[in-house]
Amino acid sequence: MNKVLITGVAGLLGSRLASWIIENTNYEVIGIDDLSGGYTENIHNKVKFYKFNLNNLEALKGVFEKEKISIVYHFAAYAAEGLSPFIRKYNYDNNLITSTNLITCSIQYNVSRFIFASSMSVYGDKYKPPFSEDMKQAPIDPYAVAKYAVEMDLEIAFKQHGLNYTIVRPHNFYGINQNIWDKYRNVLGIWMYQLLNKQNPTIFGDGSQIRAFSYVDDSIIPFWNASQKDNCIGEIINLGGIKEYTINDACDALINVTGQNLNQYI
Repeated sequence: MNKVLITGVAGLLGSRLASWIIENTNYEVIGIDDLSGGYTENIHNKVKFYKFNLNNLEALKGVFEKEKISIVYHFAAYAAEGLSPFIRKYNYDNNLITSTNLITCSIQYNVSRFIFASSMSVYGDKYKPPFSEDMKQAPIDPYAVAKYAVEMDLEIAFKQHGLNYTIVRPHNFYGINQNIWDKYRNVLGIWMYQLLNKQNPTIFGDGSQIRAFSYVDDSIIPFWNASQKDNCIGEIINLGGIKEYTINDACDALINVTGQNLNQYI
């Protein structure tokens, strides 16, 4: 049986993709996660799960040696962009060094496809959305620098070693298995936590800022196609919602869904 490795398998995107692959394909799913941001409850019971940080190159080599991986989906990262200037070493250890370990093993053990979840943050503030894939990367913080560095390393791995890769830049995902306990992650998750704890949602400025939001399950088939279609090899793909909402509208929608009466918290 062919095997797919998903890093960050206990997180939002990794857990949802793992469940879909198990329920809709003939692939076996191998998962790695250190559970720093995800939860074992999110992992499908048919995933063969390994708990360790990708910094552990020897443990990672052991998985590749044992499992004979065909496809790699690399989702593991510490996605706290705003915090990254204050935790530089942690950011680069967990978002760059870990990725190079995974790329090294993928080359060494002849992985057929490598799908990397990068970030829209690589565009920086040089451009205004909507972003197109031909725009030049212009990161403005260490988190985006790490993502951009992995993109460049994959391009080199393809040219020098023939590692077939696809870079997918997800945008503002939310949905089932979302982490709502990390105050540096997605704004919807932050608001969910605040509402559950009977706090007013935090909004900076007047709330007229515009954002698009992306339901995670809408991304699953595009992510799967990225590993199956030859015309995705060597490509960069922006993936996310295209309908924009103001921050105020998004917050009001979440309040309505939860049925909270904020007046009682004032």
